Amino acid sequence: MEAGLARVLDTLPGMVFSIRPDGVIDFVNQALAEYTGIPLSSKNDWNWPIDPRHLTAATFPSEFRTMLARNEQFEMEIPVSLPHGASQSLRLRCNPMYDAGDVHRWYGIATERNADRRPHRDENDFQRIVDSIPVPVAVTTPTGDVEALNNPALEYFGMTLEELKNWKATEVVHPEDLQATIEDQLAAHRAGTFYNVESRHLRNDGIYRWHNVLGLPLRDTDGTILRWFHLLVDIDDRKRAELELAAREREATAVLESISAGIGVIGISGEVEAINGPLLRYYGRTLGELRDWETTDVVHPDDMARMIDAVHRAITLGEPYDLEVRLRRADGAYRWFQVTGSPLMDADGGIVRWYALHVDIDDRKRAEEALAERERESRFIVDGIAGMIAIFSPEAKLIGGNQQIIDYFQRPISELDNWATNGITHPDDLQLCIDSFMGSIASGEPYDYETRFLRHDGVWRWFQLRGLPLRDAQGQIVRWYGLLTDIDDRKRTEEQLRRSEAFLADAQRLSKTGSFSLRLDHGDIVWSAETYRIFDVEQGSPVTLQTVLSRLDPESVLTVRDVIEKARSESTDFDYDIKLVMSDSSVKYVRVLARSEKNKDGEQELVGAVQDFTESRIAEEALNGVRSELAYVTRVTSLGVLTASIAHEVNQPLAGIVANASTCLRVLATEPPNLEIAKDTAKRMVRDANRAADVIVRLRALFSRKPPLVEPLDINEVASEVIALAFSDIQRARIPVISDFGVGLPPVAGARVQLQQVIMNLLRNAIEATSVVKDRPGRILIKTQASGNAVQLTVQDAGIGFGPEGTDRIFDAFYTTKPDGMGIGLSVSRSIIENHNGRLWAQNNPMHGATVGFSIPKHQSPFPTENYPMNG
Repeated sequence: MEAGLARVLDTLPGMVFSIRPDGVIDFVNQALAEYTGIPLSSKNDWNWPIDPRHLTAATFPSEFRTMLARNEQFEMEIPVSLPHGASQSLRLRCNPMYDAGDVHRWYGIATERNADRRPHRDENDFQRIVDSIPVPVAVTTPTGDVEALNNPALEYFGMTLEELKNWKATEVVHPEDLQATIEDQLAAHRAGTFYNVESRHLRNDGIYRWHNVLGLPLRDTDGTILRWFHLLVDIDDRKRAELELAAREREATAVLESISAGIGVIGISGEVEAINGPLLRYYGRTLGELRDWETTDVVHPDDMARMIDAVHRAITLGEPYDLEVRLRRADGAYRWFQVTGSPLMDADGGIVRWYALHVDIDDRKRAEEALAERERESRFIVDGIAGMIAIFSPEAKLIGGNQQIIDYFQRPISELDNWATNGITHPDDLQLCIDSFMGSIASGEPYDYETRFLRHDGVWRWFQLRGLPLRDAQGQIVRWYGLLTDIDDRKRTEEQLRRSEAFLADAQRLSKTGSFSLRLDHGDIVWSAETYRIFDVEQGSPVTLQTVLSRLDPESVLTVRDVIEKARSESTDFDYDIKLVMSDSSVKYVRVLARSEKNKDGEQELVGAVQDFTESRIAEEALNGVRSELAYVTRVTSLGVLTASIAHEVNQPLAGIVANASTCLRVLATEPPNLEIAKDTAKRMVRDANRAADVIVRLRALFSRKPPLVEPLDINEVASEVIALAFSDIQRARIPVISDFGVGLPPVAGARVQLQQVIMNLLRNAIEATSVVKDRPGRILIKTQASGNAVQLTVQDAGIGFGPEGTDRIFDAFYTTKPDGMGIGLSVSRSIIENHNGRLWAQNNPMHGATVGFSIPKHQSPFPTENYPMNG
């Protein structure tokens, strides 16, 4: 109890006490302590001196607790033993004090059961008693009228008793507190219980100060209220401190709520005192649910033990903590957080509480893990390279290398850094190494040279050294990467090859047979010495395709060009004859045996031999003429096939126009004419005419240099339009077409007309392949679905399929599996899809029919049209 209020209660002319809700007496005033002879110690609670001789002594404790449990005012008698040994019955009158609906404390008055009633009092003595109380006291009648005021009250207000009797109509009580004060007093008067309120009262200097107003009723021995004592205990300093503290707490709460990171406040004993809004919203739980966090799943099970240990160590040892743990979000997902616990110290250096900062580092954590994984992968890749990797600083210092370089030399990196002096470089190659390597360091240009290195077992082996600089965003070199490739076997093979070439050259000279190679991608030509002699070209001179053609007669030129074109597209063998016209107009007949295939670099290369057999070749000139004619016919046929393809594309809409026109004329000729049907058929004629126009537009766009319009497209919408355009074909074939379109597919980047052409071609091929099947039901399935960063469309039929070699050649120009097919459609379709940065494929179904499909990337916004060359 506050010292000021206790001092006031000690001066009251009666025995007063207070009781906690658990029944423990925690205060008795001076009058009650002197009456019973038992003072209240500051260390021990006070107990009633029950007289054991009284009949109710044994039952009093249980009755007393029963009365307290009712939470309402009560009266009861208690037998006490007085200091001189006499027994006396006291009447206890107790009233509860409520706080937020619960009993906060009990206050009571004890009076002698047989005390004499004195209806008449000495007013002067009464006034002296009131004046002796060191705080302002007002005495009112049971009806609430002011009867007396002590001197401290008169001095505080600076008014007379008569002026203060009308206190409700003055500003003695702050206007904001007046109504509540009146209501509390009226409620206490009606219930006959004391009241305890806080309100502001006007001091004589015009300043309002906060007071704790305690209203106590004075009763006679029958319990009748004779007067009311109203004690005004000045609590202004405490109140202002409380208000300032509350303001600071509100400010602290606002600061905590304004921080985007999570904040947890932990008491010095480890209890959770507060959690800010961002952290509560992250957990999706209340403060009450999180107080016992150690028994919940808010911390990942693998991290809970570390978290508990860190918090307990901080509380016990006063050590800050900092750890990374996974915390459970409201949706059940765990995210990584960095939790930092820091203590708040008072002026004496004692810990007041702990603040735990929760920073979401999940994205950073995942980035670190991804970076570590990439570094592990990079290291794995470097160690997996079939060669030695050396890493140099911009100043040419060796700072790292892969496992292969360590295994080869079996020396540490620090020792290998002295490569110019430690003997690992062959003495005959050392100066070349120094000049080449240091020259690149100075110029920043890549280096490429060959040298011999000493293996750990004392064997010298040839290596090819290639070095590239790594530059930062500003173009500055941050390190050098060197690849040391073991070429010792290649070197030995080259020497053997040189010797073999010498023997081969002698053999070619004797057999009049030369050799050559032509790299078709680059046009590089290599001739043997005998080939130079056969073509009558100075040995060692650069040889180009023009050099070869300049020696050929016109017919042989055509033959060679035809061979080169075929060699570019397929790997096959060639056997043909050519005629050479020398500078002196003499003629040579040469037989060529060659094979086209990919070399070790993945390039298409034509390798062969030429044999001079002029005498035996003259008789075959007529056959060369026939072959030239055949080549001409092939080119003419190709043009005819292309014309037939255009006719094939336009034929369908033209047939629809004719059919719809006939229907329109027929319904118009009826009496009366059916205008609705005529209108519908006219619309279909317009639609088919637009289809024919679209075909021409598509073909012109396909072969035009002007790129078509690329836009975001709904592949389902494009496919639906094609199905509608092909409706007449589907009806005539009587084949069910089923669409299985994916839901929520992203838009794709493409040209609508070109994609419609591809889908129309696939659908028509499926219809034709299924129409010829009579022994089983036919069906066509058009399906769309997402595939990674792309969207794919497939057309599956139950037709005749492609045959055993169909899937390998189905996209080749002029290849077809249909009796009247031209082999143009799928080749053009593949060109369109590849220009969309997509892929077109075909496969036979496990049972019957085939599936053809394509996938193209989804649209990216804004769409980088320059990255998609759509030149048909």
